[in-house]
Amino acid sequence: MHLHHAGLFGLMSPMNEPLQNSERAAGPALLDKAQLFEVIVMEGVDAFNHYRRQTGYMPLDLSGLDFTAKDMAGINLSNTNLSGCNFDFAYLVESTLILADLSRSSCRETDFYMANLEEADLPHANLEQANFASASLSEAVLEGCQALRANFQDADLSQCNFRKAKLADADLTGANVMGADFRDAELEWAILEDVRFDASTQWGKNPPLFVTQTQAGRDGLD
Repeated sequence: MHLHHAGLFGLMSPMNEPLQNSERAAGPALLDKAQLFEVIVMEGVDAFNHYRRQTGYMPLDLSGLDFTAKDMAGINLSNTNLSGCNFDFAYLVESTLILADLSRSSCRETDFYMANLEEADLPHANLEQANFASASLSEAVLEGCQALRANFQDADLSQCNFRKAKLADADLTGANVMGADFRDAELEWAILEDVRFDASTQWGKNPPLFVTQTQAGRDGLD
């Protein structure tokens, strides 16, 4: 079955004519992993998002798929298993990945500008040079991730778990790190200018120099 010939995977006719009432009431057929992948790459983000709305945003399994360099701006991958996926050089600007599982995924130079990754799981993901500028990662798990030279400018990193993360040369300028956990993280040459932190931010045993100069920093040490 070639979904791009079906027009919005059967929800609309090829001429964009509405389905009959009886067909509409039955709802769309549930698609397997291969069919979902074809919707994304052949039908496009609008078609995929339409399918998700029609199916009530039920959990999906897209684990292990290769989205290298795909333009997926605005896609809704919330509550989706994306573990082991390849998103290298992909365009995920303004995408929604709330509660998504990106564990051990590869996101090298992926553009997540203004994306919503609240409560997403990214442990041991490769985020080297990924762009998270102005993205929301509140309560996300990035433990053990490789985020060398990643861009987190003005991102919401509140209550993020960065334990054992490699953040060398990462840019956190203006980021909100209130309640974030950086214990055992590597922050060599990371840019922390104007970061917003509080007493609940945990910097571990080697806090940035400016942290030791404030009461909030002293209180935030473990």
